[in-house]
Amino acid sequence: MEEEIGQATIRLVKAYPLVRPAEGSVFIYEVTPHPVEFVMNIESFYLATFFNDVFEIAWGIGSDPNEALEEAARRWNKYDDENDENPFKKVLSEITNQEGE
Repeated sequence: MEEEIGQATIRLVKAYPLVRPAEGSVFIYEVTPHPVEFVMNIESFYLATFFNDVFEIAWGIGSDPNEALEEAARRWNKYDDENDENPFKKVLSEITNQEGE
Protein backbone atom coordinates (compact mmCIF):
# COMPACT_ATOMS: atom_id res chain seq x y z
CA MET A 1 0.00 0.00 0.00
CA GLU A 2 1.46 3.35 -1.05
CA GLU A 3 1.46 6.11 1.57
CA GLU A 4 0.31 9.63 0.72
CA ILE A 5 3.20 12.08 0.56
CA GLY A 6 2.95 14.84 3.18
CA GLN A 7 3.12 18.54 2.43
CA ALA A 8 3.76 21.64 4.49
CA THR A 9 3.34 25.40 4.28
CA ILE A 10 6.55 27.32 4.97
CA ARG A 11 6.19 30.99 5.89
CA LEU A 12 8.99 33.50 6.47
CA VAL A 13 8.41 34.93 9.95
CA LYS A 14 11.43 37.19 10.43
CA ALA A 15 14.60 38.20 8.57
CA TYR A 16 17.73 39.54 10.24
CA PRO A 17 20.21 40.97 7.70
CA LEU A 18 23.78 40.92 9.04
CA VAL A 19 26.85 42.86 8.03
CA ARG A 20 29.01 41.35 10.77
CA PRO A 21 30.00 38.72 11.91
CA ALA A 22 29.39 36.90 8.65
CA GLU A 23 27.79 38.79 5.81
CA GLY A 24 24.42 37.31 5.04
CA SER A 25 21.08 36.92 6.77
CA VAL A 26 19.43 34.83 9.45
CA PHE A 27 15.89 33.79 8.54
CA ILE A 28 13.18 32.30 10.75
CA TYR A 29 10.51 30.21 9.04
CA GLU A 30 7.32 28.72 10.44
CA VAL A 31 6.69 25.24 9.03
CA THR A 32 3.10 24.02 9.21
CA PRO A 33 2.74 20.41 8.04
CA HIS A 34 -0.59 19.51 6.45
CA PRO A 35 -2.05 16.52 8.34
CA VAL A 36 -2.44 13.25 6.46
CA GLU A 37 -5.07 11.04 8.07
CA PHE A 38 -3.62 7.96 9.81
CA VAL A 39 -0.09 8.77 8.59
CA MET A 40 1.24 12.16 9.63
CA ASN A 41 0.05 14.71 12.18
CA ILE A 42 3.15 16.79 12.98
CA GLU A 43 2.77 20.06 14.91
CA SER A 44 4.04 23.35 13.50
CA PHE A 45 7.67 24.17 14.19
CA TYR A 46 10.24 26.90 13.46
CA LEU A 47 13.38 26.69 11.39
CA ALA A 48 16.42 29.00 11.71
CA THR A 49 18.60 29.33 8.61
CA PHE A 50 21.68 31.27 7.55
CA PHE A 51 21.84 32.63 4.00
CA ASN A 52 25.18 33.90 2.68
CA ASP A 53 23.92 35.10 -0.73
CA VAL A 54 24.88 31.71 -2.24
CA PHE A 55 23.45 28.99 0.01
CA GLU A 56 20.74 28.93 2.64
CA ILE A 57 21.35 26.26 5.25
CA ALA A 58 19.05 25.19 8.06
CA TRP A 59 20.91 25.25 11.39
CA GLY A 60 18.18 24.95 14.03
CA ILE A 61 14.67 23.74 14.67
CA GLY A 62 12.38 24.45 17.62
CA SER A 63 8.86 24.82 18.90
CA ASP A 64 9.25 28.63 18.87
CA PRO A 65 11.60 31.07 17.08
CA ASN A 66 13.95 31.52 20.06
CA GLU A 67 14.32 27.76 20.54
CA ALA A 68 15.22 27.40 16.84
CA LEU A 69 17.80 30.21 17.16
CA GLU A 70 19.30 28.65 20.30
CA GLU A 71 19.61 25.27 18.56
CA ALA A 72 21.20 26.96 15.54
CA ALA A 73 23.68 28.82 17.78
CA ARG A 74 24.73 25.54 19.45
CA ARG A 75 25.21 23.81 16.10
CA TRP A 76 27.11 26.78 14.62
CA ASN A 77 29.55 26.68 17.55
CA LYS A 78 30.04 22.94 17.07
CA TYR A 79 30.71 22.96 13.32
CA ASP A 80 32.02 26.41 12.40
CA ASP A 81 35.44 27.98 12.79
CA GLU A 82 36.00 29.21 16.33
CA ASN A 83 37.25 32.55 14.96
CA ASP A 84 33.89 33.33 13.33
CA GLU A 85 31.35 35.15 15.45
CA ASN A 86 28.11 33.20 15.68
CA PRO A 87 25.34 35.02 13.69
CA PHE A 88 22.57 33.22 15.63
CA LYS A 89 24.01 34.38 18.97
CA LYS A 90 24.15 37.90 17.53
CA VAL A 91 20.44 37.74 16.60
CA LEU A 92 19.52 36.31 20.02
CA SER A 93 21.46 39.16 21.65
CA GLU A 94 19.63 41.76 19.52
CA ILE A 95 16.26 40.22 20.44
CA THR A 96 17.15 40.25 24.15
CA ASN A 97 18.26 43.90 23.93
CA GLN A 98 15.04 44.90 22.16
CA GLU A 99 12.92 43.14 24.77
CA GLY A 100 14.84 44.88 27.55
CA GLU A 101 14.16 48.36 26.16
